[in-house]
Amino acid sequence: MARLRRSPPGAPRSRVPRSQQPLPHAGGALVTSALLRAAEGANPDSYYAGIVDAFNDAARRYGSTRPCAWRIFSPRSDMKAAFARARKMAIIRPRACTRYSAAAGGAAGYDRARDDCRLGLDGQPARLRPKLWLEQDSYAGNPARLLSYVYANRLGNGDEESGDGYRYRGRGLIQLTGKANYQAFTQAHNARDSGDPRDFVADPDLLLSELKYAIESAFHYWETRKVNALADLDDLEGVTRAVNGGLNGLDDRGARLARIKKALGI
Repeated sequence: MARLRRSPPGAPRSRVPRSQQPLPHAGGALVTSALLRAAEGANPDSYYAGIVDAFNDAARRYGSTRPCAWRIFSPRSDMKAAFARARKMAIIRPRACTRYSAAAGGAAGYDRARDDCRLGLDGQPARLRPKLWLEQDSYAGNPARLLSYVYANRLGNGDEESGDGYRYRGRGLIQLTGKANYQAFTQAHNARDSGDPRDFVADPDLLLSELKYAIESAFHYWETRKVNALADLDDLEGVTRAVNGGLNGLDDRGARLARIKKALGI
């Protein structure tokens, strides 16, 4: 992998931090196999070949040329795991339904000992989504029905009966979720690649079957959430919250980021 070049003696020093300067990789590539290997561990070169091309193509089209832009992938650079999560919907047990989807504040608002929500300011359990408390057996073990309920009337989805919550479930490298986000991604992709028009609302599984769209959706999400400012500040917690909504797995993300920064020389 090409190393970051230093300025020649006597040349004026840039006022821009190195983490925000364009990457001078050979051939203008933002991402190399070495960076991917640093992020997610050892895999054969053949595994990275197509991934590298897809990353660099998306990076060029979305104008990502700085090392900080790469940090979006340090939390979720394991493509195998990302695709496995999306393809294999877990059989969710009744208690897990209430723990993760029916307590205010998510898992943090669930009291395992009582199998109920923690008490709210009114002294009553802070429950959400009553059907998950009253009809657990109807949703447990049924991902399509569960997601259709949990994501109903949110993120541009229709009601529970529409099935949109399941149809537009998380896919892609950063788990693009919700009909509105699939619509926005369709518009962004077609604006940048008129030679390859796609409708991800009509065919959301393209983010599962085509690696290039799974990766592009991550660049799109990063851009629309305006996370570059957080990355420029080297704010891993801020980036993680912006992308994932919480700090789960922060230690692992920090370790991945450290390896990437070492590989970049920053």
